[in-house]
Amino acid sequence: MAARSLTLHEQLLLDIMSGMEHSALYSVVTLFECMQDPATVAWLMQSDINLPGITPPGRYPTPAEIEQVIDAIPGMRAAYRRTAKVWQVTVRSRKDVSWACLAVRDYSGDEHEPHRFYFEGGWDEVILLITARLADLCGPMVLLHDSGTPPQVVF
Repeated sequence: MAARSLTLHEQLLLDIMSGMEHSALYSVVTLFECMQDPATVAWLMQSDINLPGITPPGRYPTPAEIEQVIDAIPGMRAAYRRTAKVWQVTVRSRKDVSWACLAVRDYSGDEHEPHRFYFEGGWDEVILLITARLADLCGPMVLLHDSGTPPQVVF
């Protein structure tokens, strides 16, 4: 019997539950990608997520774009970690103790190639701020919390 391929929803749940992304607090996917899979659309609707009638094509940002977006956020400072296989940034508020740590998944070493990313940890407010700025550039994104709580669509 041939093995069937997993739906996007099944793959996302498997990734979260297996800890594939090390210790991802939030996995991030494009809303456009979610809308291509009927099972994922059903899951979002079942979670009472308001979905737009028309979903613009979305894309993942490049690490260079992530850096540009983060560096343009007032009141934040960023510390970058880059190696041949790792691209990670910790963002901290200059005013209080809020922070977030974003990591690129399966970094190819090319800062100008789009990559999936996730948040290893941090404050929800900072995570939402960064994701909203990236969504302005790349299109709507969906935050998937590791606890299995309903996803958040960020425009």
